[in-house]
Amino acid sequence: MKPPLLMSIVGVLVIRASAALAAPEVPAWCQGGDEKPTYDLSTLYSETNPSWALPALVAASCYPDDDLAGQGKALVAARARWSKRLHLTEDDWRDVSAWSHLSRTEQNYTSINVVDRKAPWSSYGPLDQYAAVIDAQLWQVDASYLADALGPKISQLGRLGYVTECLSPAGGRDPAVGWAMCAADMAQLDADKLAAEIRADTRHPITERMAARFAVAEVLAKRDAWTASVAALRAKDPTYGTMFDLAAKAQAAWSTTDARWVALVNELDDARVTGSRRASAGCVDKTWSAWGAVVGAMPAKELASIHIEPGNGFDQQLVTRLMGSADGYLVALALYQCDRAEELDGELANVIGSMLARWPGARGPRTASHTALLTADLKLDDRDARLEFPDVDRNNWLTGTGSGNGYVEGAVADVKVEGEVATITFAKNKVTQTRCTKGHYTSRISHIMDNGTIVYFYECDKEITETIAVEPSPPVSVTARSAAGLKKGMRVVVGSGLALVAYPAKQTVPALVTGVEVK
Repeated sequence: MKPPLLMSIVGVLVIRASAALAAPEVPAWCQGGDEKPTYDLSTLYSETNPSWALPALVAASCYPDDDLAGQGKALVAARARWSKRLHLTEDDWRDVSAWSHLSRTEQNYTSINVVDRKAPWSSYGPLDQYAAVIDAQLWQVDASYLADALGPKISQLGRLGYVTECLSPAGGRDPAVGWAMCAADMAQLDADKLAAEIRADTRHPITERMAARFAVAEVLAKRDAWTASVAALRAKDPTYGTMFDLAAKAQAAWSTTDARWVALVNELDDARVTGSRRASAGCVDKTWSAWGAVVGAMPAKELASIHIEPGNGFDQQLVTRLMGSADGYLVALALYQCDRAEELDGELANVIGSMLARWPGARGPRTASHTALLTADLKLDDRDARLEFPDVDRNNWLTGTGSGNGYVEGAVADVKVEGEVATITFAKNKVTQTRCTKGHYTSRISHIMDNGTIVYFYECDKEITETIAVEPSPPVSVTARSAAGLKKGMRVVVGSGLALVAYPAKQTVPALVTGVEVK
């Protein structure tokens, strides 16, 4: 029989050994400080909010005590569930541990910020892209424009930012149109790729990386419900189905846009957001060359249908036609941005700025789909229902005074060029012109003025061709480039400081538009 003292010592050793065997193993990723994060043992496994659940798991895993004896497997299983939900690797738990040791105030900081707001958009990393798209108004654009400006460099997190804005439209607006615009981005979100981008983007502090992980989980958790809601919309009214199909078609069509014009606008957007003079240097020749290429590709017969109307001049209607294609929109936008960067204050740029400020345009596939839906004249079956479109207001940097200061028209007697200025002298002449005597406005949107006024397409029902005697106007000065090719005897319309359009004698189909030959 063993002595009582020896039995007591053996008993203590057995108890200690049992406790040691049952205690949870401290993982290698535990780090962040010596002070144990607070947690509630009663909700350790039931908490669904990651901002509370993760610190509790870190505390229980990294600082095991007697209360947790025998719960090693349960803790491992709980961490595995959260790893799956947040796509965490074992190394990612180092971030979780370090974050869990921060104060609750720091843990509750969920904002993600661009590291350097003066950096060019083209240089943004994944978390910068997310932050910029979420707060696009800080750059005086909408989320669609900024996401499009990122182009093929858009990251998974950039897409996530756009989808986040799409799921929660500003002002409680009906989200249906936005859903059609962001459907492609929603479909391309990949949880593993998102997690990898967060893991790699170490320029951002741990609080922002954790906030991004929570944002990913929140959006992805809504994807199935969103898909069901889209299916319900399609079933409710065929117009919704048409809307999603139109958006997808417009996005696919945008992929054929000339890469030269995309690159040009990318350069000028970067110049604008950085405020760099060097970044925009030499843009005048580039943008006018691009303008000439796109305008020169427009059919002359199409341009012959332009008639100057009150409040809708040749320059405005020319820009409207350019806005009808992605190439034309991008070139007009580039010309405007270059004009403002170089502080030229050109009158054509004023017209462009006025017309593009509230127009979705075609900066990329998302804005192109917005424009396609806006101009499709979609009507829901419910007569009392109306589609609500995302707001576009780029007035803080896209500004203008509208049409130029009136128009001068007449037959060319002489053109003298001195440097960058051409002086046109007019001859007394009889002019043959086509004039609309009866017409009507359609329900199709032509453009939106910077003050929000919607201008609809006007269709002429009856027109006449007439020859009138025109007294010569005083000589006018225009940019030399716009007067290129102008010859004696041509009928020219001058406005916005340009020789806007020139017609061969006695013809109504133009030969030149802003100095560019059209056929």
